[in-house]
Amino acid sequence: MQYFPFGMWKSPIDDQRYIRAGGRLQQLQFGRNGSLLITEAKDDRSLYLYDGAEGKRRLNGDAAVGGTVGYGGGDFDADGARIVFCSPGKGLFVRGYDKNPPRQLVETARSLSSPAISPDGRFLIYIESDGVQDWLSLASLGDGFLSKVVSGADFYMQPVWAPDGTRLAWVEWDHPFMPWAGSRVMTGAFDREMLKISDVRTVAGGTDFPADQPRFSPDGRYLSYIVSNGEWQDIALFELETGERHVLVHGAGAEFSQPAFVMGIRTTAWFGDSRRLLFRRQRGVRSTLEIVSVPDGATARAPVPERYTGFDQVAVDAESGAIAAIAVSPVEGPVALRVADGKTSIVHRLSLDELPEDWISDPREISWEASDGSPVHAVFYAPKNPEFSWTGKPPAFVMIHGGPTSIRDLRFSAERSYFTSRGYGWLDVNYRGSTGYGRTYLNALNGFWGMKDVEDAIGGANCAGKLGLADRSRMLIIGGSAGGYTVLNALSRYPESFKAGASLFGVTNLYAISLDTHKVELHYNDSLVGTLPKDDIRYRDWSPAFHAGRIKAPLAVFQGEDDPVVPPDQARRLVRALRCANVVRFYPGEGHGFRKPETNLDYIRTLTAFVQDYL
Repeated sequence: MQYFPFGMWKSPIDDQRYIRAGGRLQQLQFGRNGSLLITEAKDDRSLYLYDGAEGKRRLNGDAAVGGTVGYGGGDFDADGARIVFCSPGKGLFVRGYDKNPPRQLVETARSLSSPAISPDGRFLIYIESDGVQDWLSLASLGDGFLSKVVSGADFYMQPVWAPDGTRLAWVEWDHPFMPWAGSRVMTGAFDREMLKISDVRTVAGGTDFPADQPRFSPDGRYLSYIVSNGEWQDIALFELETGERHVLVHGAGAEFSQPAFVMGIRTTAWFGDSRRLLFRRQRGVRSTLEIVSVPDGATARAPVPERYTGFDQVAVDAESGAIAAIAVSPVEGPVALRVADGKTSIVHRLSLDELPEDWISDPREISWEASDGSPVHAVFYAPKNPEFSWTGKPPAFVMIHGGPTSIRDLRFSAERSYFTSRGYGWLDVNYRGSTGYGRTYLNALNGFWGMKDVEDAIGGANCAGKLGLADRSRMLIIGGSAGGYTVLNALSRYPESFKAGASLFGVTNLYAISLDTHKVELHYNDSLVGTLPKDDIRYRDWSPAFHAGRIKAPLAVFQGEDDPVVPPDQARRLVRALRCANVVRFYPGEGHGFRKPETNLDYIRTLTAFVQDYL
């Protein structure tokens, strides 16, 4: 054991390992004969096929894979004969399971997402957007004939076919609501000859009890969906023949869906016998994978290892009953997990670098009371390095998640481990407005974005200091997007609250973001801050751009030059007004988040030097 000051410890998690651990597993689905299809977004976007005979095979040729409506997602669909995927800026491609390359089915530069192949293999339904209007399009898988079949709502997601191909279901919602505040589950009858959808009905949802994730049971009897019950969420069934609705799983203290910033979210899946449903149950920062019996509503934990603390993209193979999901834990990167015949196998890892767990910090959940008496939640990660130690309390990062309707759950972070293994503490703050803690907690930020999130960031730092987890005088506040907004507000309105700060593509001007952002978030501020001109004072008081000169703590600013969500001019105007010590990086070719290895390398090296200088 070597004794060396915090922040100066040597770690095997170097900048190259940090880069290799980046990216995400985006979508997972069963294909032909129990094979698994997975999309991976790293510096490129690839679609992989895994089967027992041939192992891993990349399927997308020279075309990148990824849905592009909103924040993306809804990358592909597959049946027993073919795979259809979206390609950014190119359109839709189709291919078989053989070695032949994919062919272009639909050529368009418009944004596409969530292709769904009809049960007879003749048609494809998918979401299309020109950035102003969204609609559902139908394409023939034979000749590529196109038709707009559903329009009128502002947004669409999650289209699915009934097993006999005579009906479809989808989710839609309208401005000024975000999907988790106003989405509706819809159904419509499909005419194969006229290629039209009629008899459109609302199954569930709306502004009081939003609903999403429709799934037809394989026998065609039910349509399952997730719906708010007021404070939490239920999994409900709609009986298609009788029109009766009933709750299958009551969500007291739990949530089953997640905020639909991206397309293609899937946290439920039917078994082939139509008598069981696989689902994810989330409580705070942890989620479990469970199975419910449809006849009696009994639930049981799915047979997955307990080391995993979260699950995304759940799937069931209708023929074999095998289940799969993207599984996460605090001590390893995300993996694609397959469970069949009582055996669990890891099919795919985002990163092949497996680090010993004694280098990875363990989570400690903490909470404190806000000024209004409500509890606020966070997770602290202490410095951890088996070869180094030091006395006293460590300096710490205070991480503010983006969204702001999101959560920092218990999943591995390469950035966090990079710094905790060097002797820094790390606090993930799930401020009021975060998901996983019920609708009251979620809605607590409405009208107070720029106030309660800042209060909770400072409250989390104070709590960690009082508990003796970190040195309160040596804390850096860091966050991206909405998290960057909180960083800048905390530093400008409470200049002594943190030793330093780092903003990644952070919102700086509420007026500008309400006028110049992508369609999905065009009215997000209506609920988070208020409407103009009525709430003009809030917009000015809570826009860091107008108060940047008050920032005293050293500040690092990182921004993509091609960011469509937070345009780079917001960062430029902020930087021109700064009087504090600062480090600024603008990255060409990067959007809302960084993908290029060279960008991420510069980012981690710049941030490391910054904290060594100022923390």
